[in-house]
Amino acid sequence: MKISHEQIVSGLSTAVPEDIIYIVLAHLQDDKPALSECSLVCRAWLHPSRRYLFHTIALNYVMNGGLAMERRGGLPAFANFLRTCADVRQFLQHLVVSAELWRIANVPDLGPFALEGDDFLAVLEAVANLQHLTLDNVSLVDIGGWTALSPRHALKRLDIQEWIESDEEVLGVLKLIAMFERLDVLTLFLYVNQTFRDDTAGLLERHAETGRFPSVRSFVYETSPEWSATPLYRIIERSCQQDRDALTHMSFRTWDSTYSWERITEFCRFACNTEVRYHLRELDFHPGSGRTPWFSVPLSDWGVLNLSRLEVLEQLTLALDCENVIYVGEELTCKLNAYAFVLRTRSPPALKRLVIKLYIPDNTHEELRRSRLEYIRRVSRKPAWAAFDDALQAFPTPPQVIFDCVGPWEDMIRCGAMGQSLREVLPRTHARGLLRWSINTTPNHWW
Repeated sequence: MKISHEQIVSGLSTAVPEDIIYIVLAHLQDDKPALSECSLVCRAWLHPSRRYLFHTIALNYVMNGGLAMERRGGLPAFANFLRTCADVRQFLQHLVVSAELWRIANVPDLGPFALEGDDFLAVLEAVANLQHLTLDNVSLVDIGGWTALSPRHALKRLDIQEWIESDEEVLGVLKLIAMFERLDVLTLFLYVNQTFRDDTAGLLERHAETGRFPSVRSFVYETSPEWSATPLYRIIERSCQQDRDALTHMSFRTWDSTYSWERITEFCRFACNTEVRYHLRELDFHPGSGRTPWFSVPLSDWGVLNLSRLEVLEQLTLALDCENVIYVGEELTCKLNAYAFVLRTRSPPALKRLVIKLYIPDNTHEELRRSRLEYIRRVSRKPAWAAFDDALQAFPTPPQVIFDCVGPWEDMIRCGAMGQSLREVLPRTHARGLLRWSINTTPNHWW
């Protein structure tokens, strides 16, 4: 019996349940050519295929020696395309705008690529249901006066990664953030040229009282050690005073620098001594590596991280990095001792989960990978592990302790070697049934 093409298509559209279609397409969501083919199968497959096919669109500007190469009109053409193409516009959820830098000889490091603010706003107006916006190494210029802006978009997540090299770029970031009424997630990775550090701090200070932030539920911040973010924190604190549900989660990281301890101190004061402490339910804290100046900071100075003031904190995530090159392990020891001091003397009263992000760099050298467990158990660090184990017993109600292993730990987890090592270094926590370990499966912004 010969079956016609029309019969096959009709069968696909009626015989396959809709939930099965979505399962198939979800499996192919990162395969754009396959999704394009699926959208042509039949009418029943068209709508769900477009949902994945047009979910994320990336605009990439290529910069070569300071020149941006735009194709087909850049942002204005893209805004016009969205206005006239409802089939794409209604499915677009995540827009990525980035600049790719091509370094060439005898040309200084390039700053972010500047986009005209009016062109960018035209894109946002054309896709009112946008949920996620990512800006990578681009800045907005000429987007109007500070007071002229009013919240107008229902975005849920805003990610900004940018090198700051001028007053205009600082103002562009602040004005862009102020455009939104409410954000579930705000991610700021801001890096400042050291020669511009003092000017940037002064600019932020001038706008600390007039600047406006939306209500932010989750604030993910990676600070440039060369500049103070205290004025930025003051702007964010005001959003907490206006919304009881604001800032329930924060993530902080700084990088190696002579200014790292200053950035750690100002963040801890912001989180523990302001209105924020009454809101914060989850805190992720990465103080940088042990090669920073806080390596030699007395343990008593870590009292600035006064977690006992965070009355509603339920989950605390701490970073525990292994060095790129295995040696005696001062970095690991330093962090363990600092965390043990804070948890023993200033423990958060409502903590339920303590997550330790145990990180090793990706390394395919088998001998180096096998030596990681010995690195963790090494005798010189046993007093630091013992202090950490003792600190976990000081809680009135001890929290669940989860080691979330980031990096090539799979073989060691699978054979049980990781579990055995953790049981050896944290015997009291293990004896109380509070110790868990797993492979990290979620995107991680720290490494």
